[in-house]
Amino acid sequence: MVRKKRTFQRILLWASAIVCGTSYMAVTYAAQEQIATNTTQIHIPKTRHQINVDGELDDRAWQDALTIDLNIVNHPWNNRPSPVKTTAKIVENGEYLYISFLADDPNPEKIQGVLGDRDTTWFDDIVGIKIDPQNNRRSNYAFFVNPYGVQNDQISNEITGEASSLWDGIWDSYGKKTANGYQVEMAIPFHILNFKETDGPKYWAFELARQYPRDTRLRISHVPLDRDNACWLCQYPVAVGFEDAKVENDLTITPSIVAGFEQQKDIYTPGSKWQDEKELNAGVDFRWGIDANTLVNVTINPDFSTIESDAGQLNVNTTNSLFYDEKRPFFLENNEYFESQLDLVYTRNIAEPDYGAKLTGSNSNHTYGAFFVQDSETNFLMPGNLSDEIASLDQESYSGVLRYRYDYQQSLSVGAISTLRKSDNYHNYVAGLDTKYRFDDNNSLKAMWLGASTEYPDELFQDFCFDDDCSDIPPSCEFGNCSYSEQVIRAKKDGEFSDDAFIVKYEHESEFWDFGVEHENIGEDFRADLGFMSQVDVKSNEIEVARKFYGTDDSAWQEAILSGKWRKKKNQNGELIVDEYNATFSIDGPMQSYFELVYEYADRVGLRHDDSSLAITGNTDLFNEKLVTGFASAQFTNRIYLDAAITLGDKIDYSNNRIGDITELGATLEWNPTDHLKATLGYINSALDADEQDVYDAQLIDTRITYQFNVRSYLKLSVVYQDIDRNPDNYLYDDVNKNTKNLATQLIYAYKINPQTVFFLGYSDNSFEDDELASLEREQRTFFTKVSYAWR
Repeated sequence: MVRKKRTFQRILLWASAIVCGTSYMAVTYAAQEQIATNTTQIHIPKTRHQINVDGELDDRAWQDALTIDLNIVNHPWNNRPSPVKTTAKIVENGEYLYISFLADDPNPEKIQGVLGDRDTTWFDDIVGIKIDPQNNRRSNYAFFVNPYGVQNDQISNEITGEASSLWDGIWDSYGKKTANGYQVEMAIPFHILNFKETDGPKYWAFELARQYPRDTRLRISHVPLDRDNACWLCQYPVAVGFEDAKVENDLTITPSIVAGFEQQKDIYTPGSKWQDEKELNAGVDFRWGIDANTLVNVTINPDFSTIESDAGQLNVNTTNSLFYDEKRPFFLENNEYFESQLDLVYTRNIAEPDYGAKLTGSNSNHTYGAFFVQDSETNFLMPGNLSDEIASLDQESYSGVLRYRYDYQQSLSVGAISTLRKSDNYHNYVAGLDTKYRFDDNNSLKAMWLGASTEYPDELFQDFCFDDDCSDIPPSCEFGNCSYSEQVIRAKKDGEFSDDAFIVKYEHESEFWDFGVEHENIGEDFRADLGFMSQVDVKSNEIEVARKFYGTDDSAWQEAILSGKWRKKKNQNGELIVDEYNATFSIDGPMQSYFELVYEYADRVGLRHDDSSLAITGNTDLFNEKLVTGFASAQFTNRIYLDAAITLGDKIDYSNNRIGDITELGATLEWNPTDHLKATLGYINSALDADEQDVYDAQLIDTRITYQFNVRSYLKLSVVYQDIDRNPDNYLYDDVNKNTKNLATQLIYAYKINPQTVFFLGYSDNSFEDDELASLEREQRTFFTKVSYAWR
């Protein structure tokens, strides 16, 4: 945990901004020639020779390559000379872009890097390229490799400002350590890139970069960057060449076979026998690159299991559903085409489809995408303004997304998006517009408007009823004795209903100051059932300001940030939900350390006294929360990482609608005893007291041990243990188990030639214990295997 949950945004920031930079400014194709003229041009030579990607750098083609020195540290130092030498070579042959790196190191024994699975080594010593083949400074690819050749790749999206490493391209790399550091070879096929096919030379913005993590994590480049300009990508030079780069009818066919043997039993019935279920499924995926700008994906009877278990999350004293990352290749291909300012597309809602199709592409200054999926289940969030729950319909459904964006001139983009879900007696249709306008290098405005039309099945509200029937909602009910939740009223609708939502945000980003103002308004009857929008019937205002400070050449720290945020949220009737303030101070230090202190003060309502009414004023208690959170992390050696967090203060006890004293502790230890072996131990403990008695004491232990045979294969053991002790005498309204335990284990062997050509063999089980059971009882176990192969 703590590293996975609390520092997730900071990890993405380091992976995208420090390593790769961020992109902000929009440019039309008509302006690309002018950009190329006004920007430094670097001509990329062409060779007629192939390169064997083996890390030796002795192929004939490297003699034709252009040599580029990476000698500038632009983060956290402000364009100072690099303390280490890095030499890159770059060349293309009409089919591949080849890049090699010689990364010298005065102390090779301190190199931070081990064998690992893909996208797990962003914090290692890495070298790579960031490239924008559209040259519109809007979306871009990043390809990075550690000293063992482990690949890290991602795509960033300008409108959202997000960078996603969930996308996995098929490309080649090799890395190896040397007596003087390490060296890397990369081969990026043009067919995995989206670019405008034109006769003659093409203009692609690019940057070569190295991450050098020692006492401080240095970002080394061949490009000086003005940190007073929020758009790093806009400052990159243009690679000129690639005359023969084309993608025509590029077809990849990936058949797969999945076999499983699952056993379940009723652990509450003594002597219960295991119930067996066998499964054998065959499916196929098609990836057709019609040209360099148009891609079609089709999947038939896919195995959409996530294979590897999700990270453990502690679900206690919360009114919100848990969010999990998407891992399935069909949805990850060009997923950035469907992103927007609001979470309108959360594909984990799509559970077990029989088939699906997707089209993504661009033409001139037009970008578009669409996908359609049939699902044998229908799952979505039933939102509220104080809580949400998951709804599930036992019927097949059809889901689709349409996305379009038009980039006008250098600073304005306008887009449209629509999501659709339909099954028997149910539908949810969402459509809207969004835009982003950048006034200059530091200031921008984003806006989005959406309208939604929804119809629920007549009996859906019964799924949120605590009794057998909630057809007749009484005029009132006392808190703790209600037979229904807020979602009963939200779901109990006659016929079709509709509403809208909008968000407006102004952002200022400069060298020393960041400032943002946001207004969000989500209507009471607005639904976005394909997304992860857990709140409706809310309107909020938010202001955030941050001041950045930079260390001197001889200081122990490099950057510090002092920030504050205010947010006030009400329902559509103007009744207060929360009025909160927080102040944050963060600073980096030696051993790649990071320290953060946060103080939060909030007036927040608890749960409703009378759930037959959606009113808040007079129907809730207003509680005062005061929380202090401290977080610290450090890379003690090149093989040991540790972080820890503590939260103390006053927090709402949602089960009993009162204020309590919370103590939360968390820590993550990552240890690489050898280049092949990695152990990660995560621990979270949350304890709540109220009325001078314990309420609960919950802990989660997430252990992952991986032996990486090489860059293609590994054996991983995952053990997630959850233990929640409750004090039934201090629960005012509910009968609760004094103790509940859950143990989930998984052992999996994986062999991956590339992200689509894989072999998995694994075992998993789940055990449970509560007050009715004397000990942990295994209730489920599964043996499974998957084989897929990408033919091209």
